[in-house]
Amino acid sequence: MIWKSIHIASEPGQEKDFIHKQIHRQSDFVPGSDSIFKVGIVGGGPKGLYALEELFSRIKEEKISGNWQILWFNDTENFGCGPNYQVDQPDYLLINYCIGHVDAWDRTKNSSKNYLNMMDWIQKFKTDKREVKPTDFASRALVGHYLQYVTMQVIGSRPENIQLRLIPEKVRNIESNSEGKLWIQTDNGDFWLDNVLLTTGHCYRNFPMIDFQENSIPENYLTAAYPVQVLDKIPPKKKVGIIGWGLTFIDVALQLTEGRGGLFDKADNYIPSGKESILFPFSRNQLPIMPRGPIYGENTYKLHYLNEKWFDEIQTILKQRKIDFRTELFPWLERELNFAYYSTQLQTREASDVEAYILSLPEKDRFSYQDLLFPQIPKVGKLQESYVCYVESLIAEAEKGELQSPLMAAASVWREASPLISNIYRAGGFTGESHKFLDTELFGAFCRTSYGPPIENMKKIKALMAAGIIQVQWKAGVDLTYYKEQNQFILQSKENRENVDFIVDARIARPNLSLSNSELYQNLWKNKLVEPYQNDSYRPGCIWINANGKALNYEKDIPLYVYGSNTEGFLLDNDTLSRKKNNLASNWATDTLEQHRKILANHN
Repeated sequence: MIWKSIHIASEPGQEKDFIHKQIHRQSDFVPGSDSIFKVGIVGGGPKGLYALEELFSRIKEEKISGNWQILWFNDTENFGCGPNYQVDQPDYLLINYCIGHVDAWDRTKNSSKNYLNMMDWIQKFKTDKREVKPTDFASRALVGHYLQYVTMQVIGSRPENIQLRLIPEKVRNIESNSEGKLWIQTDNGDFWLDNVLLTTGHCYRNFPMIDFQENSIPENYLTAAYPVQVLDKIPPKKKVGIIGWGLTFIDVALQLTEGRGGLFDKADNYIPSGKESILFPFSRNQLPIMPRGPIYGENTYKLHYLNEKWFDEIQTILKQRKIDFRTELFPWLERELNFAYYSTQLQTREASDVEAYILSLPEKDRFSYQDLLFPQIPKVGKLQESYVCYVESLIAEAEKGELQSPLMAAASVWREASPLISNIYRAGGFTGESHKFLDTELFGAFCRTSYGPPIENMKKIKALMAAGIIQVQWKAGVDLTYYKEQNQFILQSKENRENVDFIVDARIARPNLSLSNSELYQNLWKNKLVEPYQNDSYRPGCIWINANGKALNYEKDIPLYVYGSNTEGFLLDNDTLSRKKNNLASNWATDTLEQHRKILANHN
């Protein structure tokens, strides 16, 4: 079952009106004075929401006195849900894991029945009679409704000594003074604050694959696919090259087909509306993302070799030196991948039997990480037909589940091992060279195989390929060129050449200070508030922070913190909706309360 906005009673739609009123109900907001502790949270998505709730909760729990002002900034009025889960996006855009994993509350302290996880929230407000199961999926818009419902509760729980202001303006610059206070600048105002947390999400931009002259990117080169409404400028029947085969590619494909009136019937065939574009996806390795089924609870693969004993041994080594991911950890990961594959194939967890079977196979015939991460597409007729059959086979494996499909069991290993590997990765636990190897050679492939879309959306991609709407012209990377006179792009390899009218970049950019791919973070660097993080000689692109998420630099000690995807490179494998994974909100709240106590003591 996929839960969508249409399955929910109208009452939850009121949360957007509530937040709108909060934004414009600022007449009771008293400007700050020196005796008021002022905090800024920049970013109105889930991480900003979680940080706000964490601070409110700790202030109440520890009975913190004194007057506070909290300014919560967001580019738009979509507070709580941010751009990824905005409530007005189409319902065919889905989250890529089960609703049983979605919970906006920290269950170590929020046990009240009034604090609902997403399953319970759907159960409370649904109009559909079908049972709500943890293995169900949901649209991103519905998740947005849930997050804004939680936002209402969090705002309603505000301690009496806190003034809260929601500011729907883009933060473009932050500076500091000699006293360590931070000056936030937006398009319409500026604000002095004692403490700032950046939960800016995916604020980074991809640079065009073409070096356009005079820094003028033509209108038919779309450097970002979100919000998906930006794709509406593409006229029907135009040829569109799409950079990437990942989750964003799926959103682009559906927006340009189902979003234009096309239909998918019960037999998983596509019925065109005539307003579609013709889509040409391409990437470095030309490998489609792998779908995944309902992964929850007991129907998930359990690690065998990468267990707590193994991790304790690694931790002992870490106390003395860094770990080489390539030579010391990756062989164990390979061993686990092989065990996952063959233990599922043999339907036994008896290690001696599985290992004996693996050794009995000729080495050239054994399953390897290459077969999972960088497979060869089996040739079946023409290239298009080969890709249709390959995607069909991936869907069939996902439908079996990871306890029955050897391939899906192997694909699950990264997901299950990621928390352990993340604990080594953080703060430079790997050598710089092997850190770079993981980031640049393997991480993207692991994400493509472990964090894929729901089966339903991959069936739609297969149907669009079978209908010729999505066309596969290359089995390797392509060169992209632009002809200004014709205002057209050329996609070309040794195999084929295709003229296309539009290019859509469907990649998600990562932090990269050296490339200046974020206005705000570039200004922070220019103002000497942040420094690039460096592990040995490798710079992953993020800013240098400590274990609590506090920004570090060589000149100042400033109360500037980060939480979320802006930590990628220092931390590994963030999860937008998780309250548990890489949870820096708790550390930030602890530091912030301590900073407040010191300031209060100085005033007294």
